Amino acid sequence: MDAHYLGRPLKDFLDELAARQPTPGGGSSSALAGAIGAALGSMSAVFTTGEKFAGVEPRVKELLAKLEEARAALSALIQEDIAAYQAYVAARKLPKETEDQKAARKAAMARAQEQATAIPEAILARAHEAQQWVVQLAPLCNPNLIGDVAVAAYLLEAAARGAGIQVLCNLSGPAAGAPEAERRARAREKVRACQEMREQAERKVLEVLGLKDDT
Repeated sequence: MDAHYLGRPLKDFLDELAARQPTPGGGSSSALAGAIGAALGSMSAVFTTGEKFAGVEPRVKELLAKLEEARAALSALIQEDIAAYQAYVAARKLPKETEDQKAARKAAMARAQEQATAIPEAILARAHEAQQWVVQLAPLCNPNLIGDVAVAAYLLEAAARGAGIQVLCNLSGPAAGAPEAERRARAREKVRACQEMREQAERKVLEVLGLKDDT
């Protein structure tokens, strides 16, 4: 279906994700996980405003604005990832009977492949950004919402890992060279950073709850 998923019931996305069809897939699912994580961070921030939190409210509102920006971007990337893959499929179906057709098809496939890689890179970058805001929110957050902050961090790490593996898949193979290796390294580094920030947020949550970190 061509209609954007954001305007349809979540069940549609899940049903089509489970079906024997290539989209939606891992990239769009990662974007959705990131959007949910950012939204959960926003909810935690909203509940950390008002008279009781006057001392931290200005900073919390700044973090809220950043999380909302990340949520909007990740939400848009759900459909962009699907469109990128569909463009690649369309490019593969181009005629290849003449030399000109073969050249045009090859160029179209290269453009589509690059877009199909750039979108997961964007998902990873946005998840990485949002994770920074969640980590900064954790020590300020309303204690009643501290568990939600942890879940936001988990979801954003999952989004980063999901997008990261899509990047690695698209940049591997016999034709991959030094530029691809550099992009793979940057993706791995962002995933590691998201894990470290998730661990930092989790430690703060356990501290607020008065629990020992036994991991």
